[in-house]
Amino acid sequence: MGSKWLAARGVIAYIGPDFQEERRVQADIERKLAEATALQRRGDLAAAAAIYRQILKIERRLAPAHYNLALIQKEEGKALAAEKSFRAAIAADPAYKLAWRGLARFLCEKEKFREAVRAGLKLAALDDFAPPALQELADLLERMPVGDLGPAGDEAMLRCLNTDEVESDRFILTLLARINRQAGIRKMASGAEALGVLTGAFNEPVIAAAFSKLILPSAEIGEWISAARSSILAGDAFPSFEVIALLALQLALGEYALEPPNGEPPVVTDLESALIAALYGRIEPEIADEILEKGEDLLEALPWCRLLLIRMGPQQLREWQLRGTLPCLSSSDDAVSNAVREQYEESPYPRWRGLRSGGETTLPALLKSLFPGTAFAALPDRPKVLIAGCGTGRHALRTARRITGSKVTAIDLSRTSLAYGARQAEALGIDNVSFAEADLVALPGTLGRFDLIEACGVLHHMADPEAAWQGLIDHLTPAGVMKVALYSEEARQDVAAVRAMVGEERMETLTLDDIRRLRSDILALPDDHPAKGVTKELDFYSLSGCRDLLFHRHEQRFDIPRIKAAIETLGLEFLGFEFTESRVKKAYRARHKDDPAGRNLGNWAAVEAEHPALFRGMYQFWCRRRK
Repeated sequence: MGSKWLAARGVIAYIGPDFQEERRVQADIERKLAEATALQRRGDLAAAAAIYRQILKIERRLAPAHYNLALIQKEEGKALAAEKSFRAAIAADPAYKLAWRGLARFLCEKEKFREAVRAGLKLAALDDFAPPALQELADLLERMPVGDLGPAGDEAMLRCLNTDEVESDRFILTLLARINRQAGIRKMASGAEALGVLTGAFNEPVIAAAFSKLILPSAEIGEWISAARSSILAGDAFPSFEVIALLALQLALGEYALEPPNGEPPVVTDLESALIAALYGRIEPEIADEILEKGEDLLEALPWCRLLLIRMGPQQLREWQLRGTLPCLSSSDDAVSNAVREQYEESPYPRWRGLRSGGETTLPALLKSLFPGTAFAALPDRPKVLIAGCGTGRHALRTARRITGSKVTAIDLSRTSLAYGARQAEALGIDNVSFAEADLVALPGTLGRFDLIEACGVLHHMADPEAAWQGLIDHLTPAGVMKVALYSEEARQDVAAVRAMVGEERMETLTLDDIRRLRSDILALPDDHPAKGVTKELDFYSLSGCRDLLFHRHEQRFDIPRIKAAIETLGLEFLGFEFTESRVKKAYRARHKDDPAGRNLGNWAAVEAEHPALFRGMYQFWCRRRK
């Protein structure tokens, strides 16, 4: 080959025969890599693997070839070869994120959990532990419900817990297993012993963070806290302020769902009396704010005490301020609406902490990922989104963050719930959401039209869900789409058993103290009682959650035939169910090869009959106007 001179970016360089040959080989590798990738996407794994091996004989340091080969070997069930290929990709390029992600997930599937969490930490470190990277780590931890993940497990959980930009309750079972593994936890008997063991456990940063951040759904932990609290209030022991603060933080997260202690709380005059009072119930916001301000220097060394006062003082005061500024778009004298409003004014739900990060996408890209074989009309780059029945705003803020360019309107009956969401939006710096009071039975024409309307967990609390659904459709743009989530009759049999046990006629008159007593009654039921299953739900362990789950003032439950009838009557087209686990649709397609899009509701009714818990998290589905 002859020699050439190359001018590029102002630099004159000599290119000899060796360089030209290297360029030719590189071009050949790139061509083969593209060919193999195309074959892999089409499902011709054997042909793709053969080409990857050819490439790697020429260039062993090509991380993408190792990685893609690992995916094929994993698909073919060649576990040892797949792990070796994942590690070869990392050896070729230690900063190759796809390989770290693939290795972490592979190791998790093989139940090599300690290695998996170390790989997950490496992946997060490559992104400087940014919130989306930590959310991915939290999702990985969710798949590891074991107690012994070693120091790396504690580090991973602690990093996720220490930010409000991650939905950490995803790995709550892993966290509970870690707490239960703590030395001494299983040996508690007396109140004094419970307090001593919890005091020791709080020396573990991950356990202290868990008690401060997440509702811990464990009857045993509730018993330990009750015993430790009784010991303190009886004067049998007085631990450090920080230990009392952590107990109070967990009690407050659960909204004091445990049955209250005997006696009356002290008058709050200083930090010590505030902490004791917080074992009984919430402190008045103005008083908490005053103690926080006066004790600023002292509280620098008492972070859990400071956090407790911030939550009960400034945060609550800010919600009160915001509540008075929210616009009211509509109201009604509907009896059911008023009953539901009263419930959520007293018990805003959920009082969440931690918003999911990552996964940002456009609305068209989201629809394509959910329904790849379906054609959609063009949607704007800056879609208008309506979240109907937004509650305390977690879903609305997640949607605002997830759908790029979106402008979100979030409406609800309860101003107290809306104020919670508005404060969280401020704290998280999310400014493309507006919160407003509105009743779905009387939406104003001035509300406008939306490219996406989401009504998740709201229609089944209305007197006439189908009529309210029609009212929302009137605000959908011609090309718009709608996501709906409704309770399943089949999946909520244990909830139905509770409501039958208590009596539907009592739901509107239950007080918070009634709900506390009923929680205790349900926990005392034998394991084979049809209502006992509700104690496995996270919502059971907070007062507002328990009320929303079991004792809602108005609840209807749907089945698939009713959904099908509503869709036909309302002139809608069913696009498909949405599941968090891709394996559900994969199993459906394997069984119903004639319906790969999963749009035959009759098929889904048969599937649900065989798997009654399939829609425990509600029927979540998408629809649009019928063409």
